[in-house]
Amino acid sequence: MTIEEAKFILSAYRPNGSDAAVPAFGDALRMAADDPALSAWFARSRAHDAAVAAKLKGVEPPPGLREAILAGARVSDAQRSRRPARIWIAGLAAAAALAIVVFSMKAPVRPESGAAAFGEFAISDMVNEKHGGKGEPAGALVTQLETKGARIPGAEQIDFEKLRDTGCRTLNLAGHDVLEVCFLRDGSLFHLYVARRDGALGDSVARGPSYITEAAGAAAVWSDNRFDYAVASTAGAAAIRRLL
Repeated sequence: MTIEEAKFILSAYRPNGSDAAVPAFGDALRMAADDPALSAWFARSRAHDAAVAAKLKGVEPPPGLREAILAGARVSDAQRSRRPARIWIAGLAAAAALAIVVFSMKAPVRPESGAAAFGEFAISDMVNEKHGGKGEPAGALVTQLETKGARIPGAEQIDFEKLRDTGCRTLNLAGHDVLEVCFLRDGSLFHLYVARRDGALGDSVARGPSYITEAAGAAAVWSDNRFDYAVASTAGAAAIRRLL
């Protein structure tokens, strides 16, 4: 099974997890568990589907739509040719309501392609339960991040190689190492991602903070002269902004 075939199968998976025991999903689910990139895509897909489903629950069809459809099915060909407007208008109104809901799920607009890619990567990984790391440097960084009022450390305070080599959680994005640490601030959990600017991300990530919001959470992305950074949290963009 290829990645694209697995995505095709998993795109039909219900976001509440009720399909976990369905044999048709078995191979694709096992592939997602073993492939970090597919796992991140699957988590993002489920979060989006859950958010769309929640929005759709609040959509009310136009008054009289059912009656108009049934009436349209009963009228003669001559009558349908003379009076289609009411039925079509009602149907279009329902379609427009659905389009507005789906379109609203895309807000706010993605800032810049490189920043969006790193931010989406951070949000997707954030919903993964496989977090944590070890090592004294990682512990010291977490302590610093959890200090009330402290800002996110910059290039001069981060020893990328030492963090990676002593057990800080390390992911792979487009063939490049990305460090991740979790920390608590004001009762909310945040995830900091750091990538060296020697890869494909470097020239495309926005210089100042860019904020990306999705159904699963929000992220801020920025860069300095050595690293690209992302902070993701379910607490929202306002909570992240207070850290920067």
